[in-house]
Amino acid sequence: MLKSIFKGFTSDKSGKLYLISILILIISNIIISVNSNLYLVGTISVIFYVIALVYYSRYMELKLWVTLLLVGVTLVPMGIWITLFYFARKNYYIYHSED
Repeated sequence: MLKSIFKGFTSDKSGKLYLISILILIISNIIISVNSNLYLVGTISVIFYVIALVYYSRYMELKLWVTLLLVGVTLVPMGIWITLFYFARKNYYIYHSED
């Protein structure tokens, strides 16, 4: 299951961009926890994450209301992980049906 999820994320440029944006978001959270004066780094990483999320949801051919819901949920910190699991599950179903 994890192999097909990883394969789904890395099969396209938009999936790789989405994974990179998650990595940048995690690194920015670590930087902010060390020095709280660098809040601009967190803001930029969240904006980058939202752009990557919209780009990836267009690649996955999601409906507009689902994309808007995912972007809205992203504004809540836990929503970032919810959207990651949503795309992981969707990728698993797409690639699991091809195997």
